[in-house]
Amino acid sequence: MAQILLNSAVAVLIAAAFFTTTVAALRSQDRVQKVPVKVNRRHHPNA
Repeated sequence: MAQILLNSAVAVLIAAAFFTTTVAALRSQDRVQKVPVKVNRRHHPNA
């Protein structure tokens, strides 16, 4: 019984780590795409 609980806990932790990793990767991709647009918008009024 204890092994089943430990295995399920480990599986949940692995799933949580995988989920957070994918979310972080998606957020970093969004930031990379949005940053050049913001930089270009800031340079036009200054120029």
